[in-house]
Amino acid sequence: MGGHALSGGDRAAVAAVSVAVVLVAVTVAGAFAMPASAAVADGHYQASNETTEGGNWTAPGPFGIDELRTGGKQISSGGSQGPPESTRMLPTGGVVLKYLPLNPAQSSYQPLGRNQALKTDYLLAYTSAFGESVGDYEFVVVFWQERSTEVNGTQQTYAANQTVQRIGFEADNGYSASKLQLQSHFDKQWQATAWLEKDGERVEGARWRFAHQTNPLTASPAYPTNSKGDLWRWGTLNLIIPAICGIMFSGASAKHVLSRTIVGTLKGVSYWAGVVVVLIGIAAILGTWQTSIILANAPIAVGILIGLLALPVMLSIRDSDLSKAGFFQRKLRQGAISPSGEETVGTRRVPNKIKSVYRHGEQLYAPVSGLRPMLARYWADPARIPTEDWKSYDSGEGDLDQLFEIDPESEKVVRHKPARLKFAPSLTKEVADEDLTDPPEADGIAALPAAISATVSNWVTRRNWRFIGIALGGGAAVYLSTVATLGSSIIGLGLATLPALIEGHEARDGTLEVDWGPSHWNDVQAQVQTERHEYEERQTFDQVLEAVTELEWSEHEKGQQIVDRVRTEIQKALDDEHGGNSPSTNLSPSSPQQGVDADD
Repeated sequence: MGGHALSGGDRAAVAAVSVAVVLVAVTVAGAFAMPASAAVADGHYQASNETTEGGNWTAPGPFGIDELRTGGKQISSGGSQGPPESTRMLPTGGVVLKYLPLNPAQSSYQPLGRNQALKTDYLLAYTSAFGESVGDYEFVVVFWQERSTEVNGTQQTYAANQTVQRIGFEADNGYSASKLQLQSHFDKQWQATAWLEKDGERVEGARWRFAHQTNPLTASPAYPTNSKGDLWRWGTLNLIIPAICGIMFSGASAKHVLSRTIVGTLKGVSYWAGVVVVLIGIAAILGTWQTSIILANAPIAVGILIGLLALPVMLSIRDSDLSKAGFFQRKLRQGAISPSGEETVGTRRVPNKIKSVYRHGEQLYAPVSGLRPMLARYWADPARIPTEDWKSYDSGEGDLDQLFEIDPESEKVVRHKPARLKFAPSLTKEVADEDLTDPPEADGIAALPAAISATVSNWVTRRNWRFIGIALGGGAAVYLSTVATLGSSIIGLGLATLPALIEGHEARDGTLEVDWGPSHWNDVQAQVQTERHEYEERQTFDQVLEAVTELEWSEHEKGQQIVDRVRTEIQKALDDEHGGNSPSTNLSPSSPQQGVDADD
């Protein structure tokens, strides 16, 4: 059985399905995350590096690193019942910064700690303002990264890449809370220094230090959602409609796949539910930082992939149940006695193989459960037996639905090898000798160029350029297109391996072979049954004849005894009448009559 190379269209289909499966693993965890508002930076700017003339070096940015390293004045907690750690004083009041932890078990805001690594873009400013502290404030945040450089042999540390963000809010008279939205930082962790300004002047002591890196599960799903209407609009366009289209595509795909694979994976819905759970777990662990990239660049992909999750469900629902078939072989036994009483060869049937089979049309299939066997059946011929080849078939009993008789002299009852996928990538291929370049017959330095040319030509001819081109060229194309579409190099690298994996697999045909009994096997069985029936009938006749004969002889003996007894009684009566025994009165049938005149 030869292998089946996957066609271009088939490989495209596999690539599409494989891309979908990989993307599901890195996006499904964030698909249902609550969309949040986009990061807004009001009045922020990027500081530039400055170098003075004369060799004097000036640290870049409007703020020095010593200033940015300084936090605010911490109010004494006064024990466990004192104010939170992030509390700062206002002229006539105070302010506390809190955040919502990324923990499903916690739904209440917690005070921001000193130099804490903040994973969300949102802070909540609780204010208690009275008198002159009531009014409009600006929450100023400077994001920066610590860097070092060597200047005139001296190591200088500075705050690089400074970005300033200003967020306005109002402190009402009494107690109030304002939501502060920071700009997002997905790539790495940034240092942040924040303070309050009122009427353009800094509020003394109202200063904080923390680190910031946005977790994508708290990020915006492509654009701000400021109301339930925005949320429903985003969900409809990016999740619901694409998911419905994906479900319809999954239904049609399942029908097409089953038309070629005969049956699906033979796995139940619970199996696929476990697979989905594993994919979600992988997405939550490995794909956390890529989810926001997909949501920001191609949110519709999430809805499509949610719909594609219906494909295994459709395959499971439309899957068929297998039946059990028994393949039996009658072993020959010497020294048996035929119905006629002669020595002959007898048989006895012993169970040998029980197979799970599925009859579809005019074929009997013996599929194997699993995803890889199903994919193999899609491209290769599955193991099957045409019904027209059946020579001995009978309906089964009990757990067996079908029975098949095998040639008693066959070495194996069933030879079953299911269709399979074999991963056998190769950088070389077999080349016929006539397609290779013959080395030069001449010797010496003059023949060296021709010999090198022949060697190089043969080396190039033996390369499997199809696999190399698809693996490298296809991988590069997938990588570039993925990065251009989703903006994620990690996902691009993962998907770039798919062309090599697909091209490296070879689909091989399955086989299901049996050696049927001779063509007159059923006739012989019928003759044996007929002879056995006739033998039983003849045996019954002989028994009846023997019984009748014994009955006849028994009745004859009884009649003879009665005749003898009657004759004896007659003889006694004659003797009594004539006064004794007389030869003439002997009535025995064995003696001639006496006392009768005979002719002379």
